[in-house]
Amino acid sequence: MQGQAVKASPIKNAHPHLQYLDIMVVDDESTICETLLLYLQHLGVRHVATAQSGEIALEVLEQAHYDYVFVDLMMPGLNGIEVLKKISEFDYPVSVIIMTGYPSMDIVMDAMHSGAADFLVKPFRFEDVRLSLERIQKVHQLMQKNWLLNEELAKKKEVEELNRQLQKRIRLQTILYNVIDSLSKINRTDNLYQYVVTKAVEYCNAQKACFMLHDQGNSHLLALAQHGLPYFEPGVKAAITKDAEGRKILDFQFLAFHFGQSTDPLVPVDQVWRNHDFMVIPFNIRKEPFGLLLIGGKQGKFGFDKEDEFILKFLAEKSGLNIENLALYDNLKHSLMATLMTLVSAIEAKDAYTQQHSSRVTQYALDIAGEMGCDHDDLQRINASAPLHDIGKIGISDNILNKPGQLTAEEFSHIKTHPLIGVNIVTPLGLDSEELAIIRNHHERWDGRGYPDGLNQTEIPRLARILAVADAFDAMNSNRAYRKALSLDICIKELNAHSGTQFDPEAVKAALSVLSRTVT
Repeated sequence: MQGQAVKASPIKNAHPHLQYLDIMVVDDESTICETLLLYLQHLGVRHVATAQSGEIALEVLEQAHYDYVFVDLMMPGLNGIEVLKKISEFDYPVSVIIMTGYPSMDIVMDAMHSGAADFLVKPFRFEDVRLSLERIQKVHQLMQKNWLLNEELAKKKEVEELNRQLQKRIRLQTILYNVIDSLSKINRTDNLYQYVVTKAVEYCNAQKACFMLHDQGNSHLLALAQHGLPYFEPGVKAAITKDAEGRKILDFQFLAFHFGQSTDPLVPVDQVWRNHDFMVIPFNIRKEPFGLLLIGGKQGKFGFDKEDEFILKFLAEKSGLNIENLALYDNLKHSLMATLMTLVSAIEAKDAYTQQHSSRVTQYALDIAGEMGCDHDDLQRINASAPLHDIGKIGISDNILNKPGQLTAEEFSHIKTHPLIGVNIVTPLGLDSEELAIIRNHHERWDGRGYPDGLNQTEIPRLARILAVADAFDAMNSNRAYRKALSLDICIKELNAHSGTQFDPEAVKAALSVLSRTVT
C-alpha cells in the first residue's frame, strides 16, 4: 500500500551469513519494494521491511534497528539523500545503498560524502543486489564492531564516572562524619580554632588558612590561629574597611601580605566569597558575626569549587555551635571555679599557717614543670588543678586539720580521704584525667607507700609527682600549728634526703635548680 511500511515474514535462508540481518527497502514504486522484498527473503535475510516514502521509513527506523537500507534517490517528499543524512545521525550503524535511475558524478559524490555505503543503478539485476550485499558486508561488520566498542567504551566511561561520583560522595560523607566526631571531642576553644584551620587546609587541598575573631565594635579582626602562614602571629589585627558602596571589606594590605598579591581587593567579611585562589567563610553565632575563616593557596590546576565551599560552610556551622557551647561551658566552669576557690580560701582562712598555700604551691609547681620541659598543655593543667589540690579538706573536721600535736592513726586515716573527696567535688568542672590526677595523687610516694592508690614511681602521673614536691616544699617552708617554718637550707636537705623514696628524683632535681636561682 502506497505510503505505508510493509513487513514480511522471512524465508528459511540459503545464505547463512545473511540470516542475522534486518533490511529495509524504501522506494515510491511498489514493484521495486515487492521485488526486492521477495529476493532478499530468498537470500535468507532474517527480516525485510518496505516503505514507499522517506518519512514513513524514518518513523520505522526510529522504532527498530535495521542493518541495511536500500533507498531510492528520487522520491516525493524526502529524497534518498535527505533520508541518508537523517540515518547518518542515528547512534547505531546503518549501511545505506542508494538506488537511482539517473546516475551522475555529482550525485555519487554527494551520496558518498553523506555516508552512502554503495550504489545500485536502475534497472539492476538480482546479481547486482547480491554483489552489493557482499561488498558492504565487511565494512558493515567493522562498523558494528566499532559501534559495539564505542558502546562498551561509553558504558565503561559511565561506570568510571559513577565510581568517581561515588568516591567523591564517600569522601564527602567521611569528611562530614569526621568533622562531627572530632568536634565532639574538643573541649577548648583554642584547640577548636586550630582544628578549623588545619582541617580546612587538609580537606580543600590548600596551603594556608587562618581564623580571625571580630572585635566588639566589628572594626577589626583579631588573629587566633593559622596554618602555613609563617609571618602570621596570634593577636595580629586586620582592619575592616568599607568599599565605595558601603559594604564591609577586609583590609587589602593584610590580605596581600599573607595571601599574595593576586587576592581580590574587595573581599567581604559578612558573606561567603571565593575565587580561584582564595575563599572567605564567615562564622556566625546566633546570627551575629563572630569570626572569619580565610583560606588560600589551592593546589592543583583547579581552583576552589562548590564542594570546597560546602565543606567549609559545614565546618563553620558545626564549629560555630561548638564555640557557643564551649563559651557557655567556660562561663559555667569559671563560675564554679570561682565558687571552689572561695571554698579553698575559706579552708585556708581557718588556719593562719596555711593561708595562700594553694597559690604558692601552684606557682612552685609551674616553675618546676617549666624546668622539666613540660609543654603548654601541661602548664595549663597545673594552673587549673593545683589551686584545688586541697579542696577535699572541706570534708575533714577542723579539729583534725588544726590539731597542734601528732595525729592519731584514725585521724590520719580520715585525713587521707581528702584527695578522693576533692576529686568528687571538682568532677563537674569537666577536668581531664591528668588534671584530676593532680588532685587525686599528689600524696603518692615514689616508693609506693603513699595514698590513696599506693602507686609507685612512674605509675604516679607526672604532674602529680611535680605537685607532691611543690606541696611538700611549701609545707616545710611555712609556719605550721605544730612547728615554725624550716629554713631554705633544711628544706633543700629534706628534698635531697627523700629523693628516690618519697619524691620523683627528676622533680626534686628540677625544684633544686629553681630554688638555686631564686636564692638572693
